[in-house]
Amino acid sequence: MASNNHVVIIGGGVIGCSIAYHLAGAGVRVTLLERGKLGSGASDVAAGMVASLSEGFTEGEPLKLALESHVLMQEMLPQLQKESGIDVEYLCPGILHLALTKEDEKNLEARLRWQEPLNMGVRWLSAQEMYRMEPALGEGVLGSLFSPQEGHLNSRRLVRAYAQGAARRGATLLQDTEVKGLLYQQRRVSGVRLTSGDLEADWVVMASGAWTGMYRDWLGVDLPVQPVKGQILAARILPSPISTIIWHGITYLVPKADGSIVMGTTREDVGFNARTTIQGIARILSNAIDLVPAVAGAELHRVWGGLRPSSPDDVPILGPVDGCEGILLATGHYRSGILLSAATGKRITDYIVRGEETSLLPFSLSRFTS
Repeated sequence: MASNNHVVIIGGGVIGCSIAYHLAGAGVRVTLLERGKLGSGASDVAAGMVASLSEGFTEGEPLKLALESHVLMQEMLPQLQKESGIDVEYLCPGILHLALTKEDEKNLEARLRWQEPLNMGVRWLSAQEMYRMEPALGEGVLGSLFSPQEGHLNSRRLVRAYAQGAARRGATLLQDTEVKGLLYQQRRVSGVRLTSGDLEADWVVMASGAWTGMYRDWLGVDLPVQPVKGQILAARILPSPISTIIWHGITYLVPKADGSIVMGTTREDVGFNARTTIQGIARILSNAIDLVPAVAGAELHRVWGGLRPSSPDDVPILGPVDGCEGILLATGHYRSGILLSAATGKRITDYIVRGEETSLLPFSLSRFTS
């Protein structure tokens, strides 16, 4: 693809900004359009975990994508931070998945069996070993699965770093810019329609997160992406009672570089309602206190909610749309957008620049229609 060709990206979350960064690095002219502020959607509610073994991908191409992105993220972060001037506060303390019941033990032992051959140092810790590592854990934990190569970063800083890096590579980033529709030349998408006028493009990448499904009429095909609300909170307690990520079920506690502990989360099918609720925050706090009783004395610093883009199988939708030339999808990352951002940016760029389609085929929209 000639570097003077133009790609328009709809959506300024972590996925859209990563694609812009990778494309601009390949010499492609890029314009990213965000209807609000960069990173104001699902990226703003993310705990920022870089955890390829803990995000629910257990086999096949989704797991390969997660592992690939984990490696890419670690390799590219020094260069990204150098280009953007932004420290994303990446830490790799590992994750402790706690077993509170015999059923938990059984499930975690099954996870250990398929994760052990991946050579990422995953191992079982007895209760004695676990309490030696994290003495502030609540009583009665039977043991834990320890994944030492998984970590976390500041998700807001990551979005800003991708965006700043893309801009320094020559990309144009426009906030508060809503796309009103797509332009067509015959059957091929040829750009987007804005309030300010038409913007022509050789490719349009739809990285619209939870809002993707609203644009089905533009393409004349179903885009099965739905919003799932997640609530999250940050608390401060010094010194921090934990040094690793603590995880049980959908509850996690993440000790951040600034001294706070981020706790989450909820999964709520409530449409586009992103408001926090007393019930949701109370549930998170109750579960967190059970796991680490010392956080009961922490200062509640911030609560917030956001909408994660869920596909029917919780696996991203990547690549072209049958019968709609000129459009690419990069959506449906659900709770793994931070983790998968690096590989998504690379694979979409490889398709646009070199026509590399093989790596996108397992994530095609057609898996829901064929």
